[in-house]
Amino acid sequence: MKKLYTLVVASLLLFNLKSKAQDTLLFSDFELTSFYSHLDSASLLPGNSTDTMWYSFDADNHADASTNANRPMGFFAIQPISPVDQYETVYGTTGAPDTNTVLGCNSWTNLGDSNPENNWLVTPSVVLGSHDTLFWKSASLQTPRYLDGYEVLLSTQTNDAADFTHSLFRAAEMTGSPATDPDTVFADFTFAPTGVSVFVHGQDGTYIDPAGTTAPVSHRCRLHPFSVALDAYAGQNVFIAFHHNTADDNMISFDDVMIRGTLDAGITENANNISLNVFPNPATENAQVNYTLSSETSVILSIYDVTGKLISSENKGSLSQGRHFANINTALLAKGFYSVSVQTNNGRSITKLIVQ
Repeated sequence: MKKLYTLVVASLLLFNLKSKAQDTLLFSDFELTSFYSHLDSASLLPGNSTDTMWYSFDADNHADASTNANRPMGFFAIQPISPVDQYETVYGTTGAPDTNTVLGCNSWTNLGDSNPENNWLVTPSVVLGSHDTLFWKSASLQTPRYLDGYEVLLSTQTNDAADFTHSLFRAAEMTGSPATDPDTVFADFTFAPTGVSVFVHGQDGTYIDPAGTTAPVSHRCRLHPFSVALDAYAGQNVFIAFHHNTADDNMISFDDVMIRGTLDAGITENANNISLNVFPNPATENAQVNYTLSSETSVILSIYDVTGKLISSENKGSLSQGRHFANINTALLAKGFYSVSVQTNNGRSITKLIVQ
């Protein structure tokens, strides 16, 4: 009887809460180092139109010239650059270092600006719905000195490198630096390409560690979340490529590549109108809370168990309009049903979380 009561309570909590559900079309957190096929210039990308495999393609075969001289060519699995990204946090409570893995790519070659990198990370094919969004995170080893750049490209044809003709995003690389320190003043450096649509890691003061964390005094980058709407490609079969084409800087890293689209999953809409979801769900080791704010507002993130008891809560302060992310170390939670709440000035949005 007690078990039946628990199930009834869980059902009431899950189906009476108001939220938006999202369908995940593609996801990789790169925890499995064998998830992709590694190719070099002697074995080109296959050029298939419906390929279901991830590919790492080293098109230049440039050798590593970094201090350690042990970075593989092309994309390779590493620990996150910033210590901040090496720990999981349950709303302010830091646990032990986890096994978080990201993909790094080296540009330290000592070959100069005339020999840029030509490394590709290519997703499997994805058939898009009507309102899908691409999400990912990236971090350069240093900024502003030796800042690595890259571009995100899309193909509507095949996964051949020549078919990635649609540009979705551009991150700049450092092209010029001052002769003397300090090297944390972005105005003293030059970056390419330029333009309002080009992102420079750390220039806005966010997602960087304090000065002095890497020689000589550049910032280390934290994983910065990005997203691009894919509405223009609705209904099409597409591939996404992360193209690392920096010339002789240092290293870039990537994590949590996802494509998601909003679906009606039988749960009613939030009066607060916040796009809120948790992935993966069910979760075992960790989960990511993703939410979109329609305007600047204060935010409080909370977790409740199946009885409605508050498990944890964190005041995120005032956050800007747009998409935001938070991590939950679900390994610290007992198996069962939970509710994740996002409280704003306009109300509250809640979604379910199942811990296995």
